[in-house]
Amino acid sequence: MAKLKVATGLLQGCFGCHMALLDLHEDLIPLLVALDIVRSPINDVKEVPEVDLGILDGSVCNTENEALAKEFRKKSKKILALGTCATLGGINGLRNLYDLDAVLKRSYVKNESTVEGTVPSSPVIPRLLPHVKALHQVIDVDYALPGCPPTPGMIATALMDIINNREMKIASKNLCHECTRTHEQMYIPRREFVTDSVTSIMELDEINEDKCFLEQGILCMGPATREGCEARCVKGNTPCRGCMGPGPDALEQGAKMINSLASVLPAGGLMFMEDVVGVGYRYSLPVSIYPHREEK
Repeated sequence: MAKLKVATGLLQGCFGCHMALLDLHEDLIPLLVALDIVRSPINDVKEVPEVDLGILDGSVCNTENEALAKEFRKKSKKILALGTCATLGGINGLRNLYDLDAVLKRSYVKNESTVEGTVPSSPVIPRLLPHVKALHQVIDVDYALPGCPPTPGMIATALMDIINNREMKIASKNLCHECTRTHEQMYIPRREFVTDSVTSIMELDEINEDKCFLEQGILCMGPATREGCEARCVKGNTPCRGCMGPGPDALEQGAKMINSLASVLPAGGLMFMEDVVGVGYRYSLPVSIYPHREEK
């Protein structure tokens, strides 16, 4: 059987998704029997060759990212958006809350460590786009695998599905279904919840490792986040931050979380949250309603 020719590329991101691919270690061997990776940042091939599968991670933030994404689409029969930045826009997308000129001035002119700063204008520097975009907002995408980063197992399963021409399975439930913590009060109808505020994990002397974070007053994005990551953060006694993005039934991850909190927190409880948007849309702002409406 002929190998599937693959090219990978990095847009605006932290390289974490490529590292997760390498974290497969010896499990890469059965994949490489069927895959021929002819281009990637790892082997430092600059040109994008004609391939069967193009894999891109990172969001589209500047003109260079946009050009590379379009080149990959032109040269690839299929495209896999790898990771949360590519599928949802990621943390980079929080820039969409601000005007581009304000962002540039804050970074280069009004920065506390800058004296008489100016915004760089060299033609060799890629220009920032007005808004950060997820990959599918720039080119057609055939497969999407969220996660910051996706687990090595998730990547292996997705690649095997593509190799065998199978449809990738999409998780249909939220993370709470995957979480093994005990839920004593969450499913009991009551007028008031067990706490009257939202607490940061840094404010607590101790966190119960077995009890639901929300029942301890700790904000956890589980109710508004797609399962599939094996609840790895929650198992490490850290609440979910929402990197898998919203489930298929939630168009707006932030709105879904606010709705969930409103059903368990007493009136006014959300006032204790200093950054509702930064929490609810930490990874998914570019695919929310807000930036699309502003561009129109």
